[in-house]
Amino acid sequence: MNQLMGIDFKKLALIDANKLVGSIGGLNCVILIWGASHNFCCIRIYSDAENFQRIAIMLLACAIGTQHQVYLPIDTGDLAEKWSYKWNPNPGNSFAKGIRITAVRPSIDQPKSFTYTPKRRLKQHPWHPWSVTCDVQTELPVFTLAGMPGETDCPRLWDGRRDLREPHMVCIGGHPKALIRLARLLLDYANTDTPPDEEIVLETVGGLRGVGPLSYEARFERVDPCCCAACVGDSS
Repeated sequence: MNQLMGIDFKKLALIDANKLVGSIGGLNCVILIWGASHNFCCIRIYSDAENFQRIAIMLLACAIGTQHQVYLPIDTGDLAEKWSYKWNPNPGNSFAKGIRITAVRPSIDQPKSFTYTPKRRLKQHPWHPWSVTCDVQTELPVFTLAGMPGETDCPRLWDGRRDLREPHMVCIGGHPKALIRLARLLLDYANTDTPPDEEIVLETVGGLRGVGPLSYEARFERVDPCCCAACVGDSS
């Protein structure tokens, strides 16, 4: 499977990632930031299969494409409204307004192509036990937060003065290997031939891992469209 959403992965290195952003548009998903203090924070992303594919394509574009950084805004569509009840209005909780993807570009391990074969089933902690012994500096992605430009001043990571209720965007960064590994995971999770049994959890160092140092925990939950008669418009 080397083609998705009309994009040929073999030619992805020749495509300007910013041009892809225009064709992909805003993400119709919910990103919830949860944390009682600066000591713990979890970023939960609720989305359908197509939007996980869009995130994966942008990860690939940054890893093997021509762009160092891209930004994907969050579209406040039906999915966001449907899943907004998952939001806890207590202090320390908020929605993210977008995703920024940044690639660290060493000249050594810069891949030139990408080949994808879907897996049939994923575990809740998909990279364990490999993630416990891998090189966490270069092989695991990093999830952090940043303030929205012009909307908020966001303190640095682990700064206890941060107010998680302010407008934020999720920043995903890492070496090309890490971004490609995360893209492959999201493509597997977005494979509608395999119903997701549970959410995907990428824990911080000290747990089952899945994210790099100085990174927040990341969780993904696929929201499949409802097929009941009321939702599909079956009047029979």
